[in-house]
Amino acid sequence: MKERKLKKRNLKDTPALVIAAFGTTSNGKAAYDIFDTSVRAYFADNHAQIVWAYTSEIVREKTGSPGILQALASLEEHGYRKAVVQPLHIVPGTEYQELADMCSDFPGMRVVMGETLLHRWQFVDDVISAVAQDFIPEGINVIVAHGTPLCADPANILYQGLDYYLTHKFPNCFFATIDGMPSMALVLKKIAAEKPPVKRARLIPLLYVSGLHVEKDLLGESQSLKANLETLGLQVDYLSILHEGGSFVKSLGFYEEVRSAFINRIERALKLLYYY
Repeated sequence: MKERKLKKRNLKDTPALVIAAFGTTSNGKAAYDIFDTSVRAYFADNHAQIVWAYTSEIVREKTGSPGILQALASLEEHGYRKAVVQPLHIVPGTEYQELADMCSDFPGMRVVMGETLLHRWQFVDDVISAVAQDFIPEGINVIVAHGTPLCADPANILYQGLDYYLTHKFPNCFFATIDGMPSMALVLKKIAAEKPPVKRARLIPLLYVSGLHVEKDLLGESQSLKANLETLGLQVDYLSILHEGGSFVKSLGFYEEVRSAFINRIERALKLLYYY
């Protein structure tokens, strides 16, 4: 058996916390800043080391921020042997599974992954109940998620479930994805066929940040969902949030209920790390 040096100095008793996000280079990163403040305030008494990691290679190149492996390696170097990684993923799809694989195989540390925002059907009910407070009663509400281009992605079952859930629970709701099914093109055809009697539509992004997808795919001047809805004769609006002098499209990261939900996921992961 290979001999290993017994490391005794600088070992930390408490686990570290890594917030893993896709990342963005747009002003939408304000949603991350708000969550960072919430997490640090909530876990202030725990004296936990809190760091961020980004899964987008483009974001890492532009900002110099670490990826998950770099973040864990740095924590291990500083004496941490336990960590909770909480991704800000909305659905447990392929990207979430890849992140979980990297964490479970990381040498020298015991890492527990927190669950995604919509990891369980009860979570779906809780989150949609919060978002539904912003639905307009007269007109239509178009809820837009990211989606996935991969047919075999496990997140597809959830996207199809969201489509069924939203359109059956709220008769004036339509669900679309930017990069999967149901596509925005199909939903536009559905809306055109139904000819809503009230010519008003509200766009609600089911995305954590109001990044480039919101700026271009949802609200861009041409070929966006908003532009295409307007060609159907609909007056389109969306909710904005004021934060530190800036105005942002209201994405999931601006809902207090969503931030509390992710903190709940962290608490559960910490318990798993302690008891198991």
